[in-house]
Amino acid sequence: MPTRRWLHNPVTGEIGRVIVDPAETDGRRLEVDLWLQPGAAVAGAHVHDTLIERFEVVAGEVGFRRGADTRAVGPGEGAVEVQAGTVHDWWNAGDGVAHVRVEVAAAPAAPGRPVDRFVSMIETLWSLGALGRVNAKGMPDMLWLAAIAREYRDVMRFVKPPAAVQAALFGPLAALARSRGRVPLAGPLHGPAAPCAIPDPGEDGLAALLARPVGARAARGRA
Repeated sequence: MPTRRWLHNPVTGEIGRVIVDPAETDGRRLEVDLWLQPGAAVAGAHVHDTLIERFEVVAGEVGFRRGADTRAVGPGEGAVEVQAGTVHDWWNAGDGVAHVRVEVAAAPAAPGRPVDRFVSMIETLWSLGALGRVNAKGMPDMLWLAAIAREYRDVMRFVKPPAAVQAALFGPLAALARSRGRVPLAGPLHGPAAPCAIPDPGEDGLAALLARPVGARAARGRA
């Protein structure tokens, strides 16, 4: 994935510009400028067992859930760091646009190139959003969800449905998903031509994208 690549999920309202590419760090670190449209929210609360995330709000107001703690953070209030294995969630908590600098790094004991896997997961979810194959929260149907959860369980776990339900159902559902063409690693979902990839919008184009409100935060009950 080339440096400075731009990605957009039009359902969750997230626009990302790659600053440091995992290809430059042996798949161990990623830095992204992330803009959140009004009403934006990540698709759901989740856990990364092999990754550490760090968020620094540059503009606007962002709500963060980190474990049992939930708070809104603005510019100059310090970074929010999410250690591996911690349940977390985040959303645009203000009425306007938010801008966040995000760093994703492999946990020290994590093997291989987990940040490459993280980027692949993001491409899958955001491409499904760009294709209109998700609900108002940005979540795909149960077959896609099972396939994604099984494929990327090394770097991401959703909190819902409960872990026991996921353990019992996601294996068989993922197999059914593959038989119906729901394949998270399918080439058309990834790379420079992925549905979520956009050209550099420029200052005016970015402003136009950011002027469009989305309904993900309201659909998630975070309004």
